[in-house]
Amino acid sequence: MISNKEVFAKRKEGAIDEAYKMALEVMASPQVDDWDRKAFAWCLIDLIKRDVTDGQLENLQHYRSQLESIAVDPADDVLSKGVRHALSLCNPFGRHISEAKALSKSGQHAQAAAIYRKVWMNGAADQDIQTSFGWELYQHTKAMLARENFSVGEVKRNLSDYLKLEIEKPSPLHSRILQLAAKLAGQDKLKMLAFSLRWNLRYLRGEDFERYRAEDGREFPSLAEKVIQQAGKEAAAADDADGQAYMLPFIDGAMGRFPDNVFLKLNKTKLLLALGRHDEALAFGIAVTKAKSSDYWAWGLLGEILSQKDQDAALGCYCKALTCPSEDKFTGKIRLKVAKYMLEANDYAAAKHEVEAVIRAKEQEGYKIPEEVACIAAQDWFAGVQAKASNRDYYRLHAKAAEALLLSDLPWIDACLGGTFVVPGRENKPKRKLFLKTDSIPREVSVPESKVARMSPATGDTVKVKGEFDENHRFNLFALERRSGAASWDVAPELLGLVNQVNEDKQVIRYIVSREINGEIPMSALPCVFAEGDAIEVKLVLYVSKRGPQYRVLAAKASEKVPGDLLRKNFTEPVRVSNGMGFTPSEIFIPPALMKRCEIEDGQEVSGTAVQVFNMKRACWGWKAVSILPL
Repeated sequence: MISNKEVFAKRKEGAIDEAYKMALEVMASPQVDDWDRKAFAWCLIDLIKRDVTDGQLENLQHYRSQLESIAVDPADDVLSKGVRHALSLCNPFGRHISEAKALSKSGQHAQAAAIYRKVWMNGAADQDIQTSFGWELYQHTKAMLARENFSVGEVKRNLSDYLKLEIEKPSPLHSRILQLAAKLAGQDKLKMLAFSLRWNLRYLRGEDFERYRAEDGREFPSLAEKVIQQAGKEAAAADDADGQAYMLPFIDGAMGRFPDNVFLKLNKTKLLLALGRHDEALAFGIAVTKAKSSDYWAWGLLGEILSQKDQDAALGCYCKALTCPSEDKFTGKIRLKVAKYMLEANDYAAAKHEVEAVIRAKEQEGYKIPEEVACIAAQDWFAGVQAKASNRDYYRLHAKAAEALLLSDLPWIDACLGGTFVVPGRENKPKRKLFLKTDSIPREVSVPESKVARMSPATGDTVKVKGEFDENHRFNLFALERRSGAASWDVAPELLGLVNQVNEDKQVIRYIVSREINGEIPMSALPCVFAEGDAIEVKLVLYVSKRGPQYRVLAAKASEKVPGDLLRKNFTEPVRVSNGMGFTPSEIFIPPALMKRCEIEDGQEVSGTAVQVFNMKRACWGWKAVSILPL
């Protein structure tokens, strides 16, 4: 009786035909097991591959029917893959498919894709072959996009062919194709909305929503986030209600996952506006403008929304936009809108200033003057009017309406200005510390120096601000005014504490107000010399770093007040001596230097003063003697 082991051995010798005959005998046995079926399947796979390679196709269909009749264990990935490959070779284009696979293995993906395309166009590609074709299209397109110059038409053809394939979705391949499309769309060479409709954003995988974090800590948008943003932007600008309605739920979902992405809110605002849902658009437009209050385009968008119902508020937004830092080449449309308002009020000199700014910017960039601008410049009044030198006062006057709309629901917060600093690598964008009054210790935040520079600020100046924290806990400053008659650092209450350590080597002291509020002060920042146990009054601010909440001292001074018993206490107890250190029954620690100076012996009773300290080794709070007298 022939066994499956003998069949495998004969295959290994290369005697495929003999192994096949032996396998037939094994399969004729009344008791056939899984290994018998595996031996028979591998013989058929070998025969099919050999005959296709040799061009002997007369027995392929017979081998194919035999192979298809075998129940292969799906858990056997190697055999399952071998069966699928062999069956694909039985295709009338089997030799072509085999050639394409060989080309793929050698990295010739363009040639492999061309062969698969021919098989597919002849209707001879099952799902496995179409999947192989899809991977070759991906590899070929990826290689093209990596070049400096590539054929956009060829890339688009590959993407278009892929979208026609009947393959598994969602899948890694489907997502990788989307990556290529996003890259092409990012170069303004592909319409992502149309592509997304055919790709079907319902097939986004969980992995597609994961953001990428670089080694330097920078975070980059996820694939899904990028694509939804690209397609949403196109939908908002298109006259396509169906496309707009399609994108809206995907933008909502992305906003829920990425609340810090203000551009998703921007796209939703524009979509709602395009769909005629003005009240909803206004709510989102205000949120976008709060997050981007220094950007002209945010105020321009808000003005566009308001222009449907409130012309005065719209003008205020356009004027506010023109007070933001920007180049004239970007603000032409807004200037034209402002000019029209000025003309309605017969303010020709101001209107001419805006129109000339648009003309000047277009000419500098080498662009054609917009027809609407040219029509205004051609009117009779234009040549006879002297343009104003500046419209800044006009902007500021009307911008108040926009600021009131944005800030009406925000309270004024008392604050003090801190010093300036720069982030490494962004030296051209200095920041200013700002200390916000709270119910307890002020909160330290940072804002662009450009937002306060017009005040000629100094450290310690008292101001009041309107602003709010975003999803990343960054403070967005919207308005700032001086507070007259207030003292420097008035937002920070004086807190009573004591000095519990003096480190001459590091030139710092440690203070404690409570177990929760404590820290270090450089000796150079102190008004006088402090000793351990001295009372001290401090003004603090709370800031958040990578180590968590921390306290920064704004001001410190000696105090005649008496700290509470939770910070400092007197004691009279016997001392236990160990390795030069002293310990009392109530667990007060007496440092070796103090023990030596006072010549304390084991069991001797002393009186003294102890302060609260944190034991770093034990990670707990305890007491340390700062002065003792032997009894």
